[in-house]
Amino acid sequence: MIPLLVLAADPTDGDLLARISQHLDRGGVLGYPTETVYGLGAQATEQGVKTLRELKGRDEGKPFLVLLPASDAGVGEGASRKAPSWGAEGIVGDEQGLVWTPSARRLADAFWPGPLTLVLSDPDGYFPSGVRSTAGTVGVRVSPHPFVTALLGVMERPLLSTSANRPGREPARTANEVGEAVQGRPGIDRLWIADGGPLPNVGISTVVDCTELRPRVLRAGVVSEEEIARVLAETHG
Repeated sequence: MIPLLVLAADPTDGDLLARISQHLDRGGVLGYPTETVYGLGAQATEQGVKTLRELKGRDEGKPFLVLLPASDAGVGEGASRKAPSWGAEGIVGDEQGLVWTPSARRLADAFWPGPLTLVLSDPDGYFPSGVRSTAGTVGVRVSPHPFVTALLGVMERPLLSTSANRPGREPARTANEVGEAVQGRPGIDRLWIADGGPLPNVGISTVVDCTELRPRVLRAGVVSEEEIARVLAETHG
């Protein structure tokens, strides 16, 4: 069994966050805790997609989602939440990058940061293949987990995300299970693991396609369809 570098997922350790950001910049992969399960992440680039796909053993036809920085999305109780954006390296909004429909904005306002993945159109191909689906869509989420929020605040750009598990197996809920899930896979030598302790079994994120005027739930999860319907009724009412 290959020994892996395991670090404490401390959102207050600025030096640690900088080291992890640099590790990802150099083509590294990170296992990390989220609000649902442990994820595997890499830079949202063609090389990042390739490395992460090999490590997980994922089919090419299934794209990865991305976690967006929360600084412009609002975090914490009473925060003003809006669709995320960032500077010259990439812009998410109506003019460039992802297309935010009124329903997508309303759902983001209501449930982000949180376990809701929104599928948006990427008409200009801002994201690489493997993140951008063959239909020209990208799945995005803002995680409320303190470590993820802090790391993305340092990175100031999206992070590829997929559950840490073998295809068809249960997602990892501990750092040890992350290591077990990728043993023997190509690219394991590039993996660091941020240990946030055992995660409770709270389910998976809900996935909603927001590429059309009326969104539709693609995968049921923590955010219920009833909650989504209530928010959308306010949008379309």
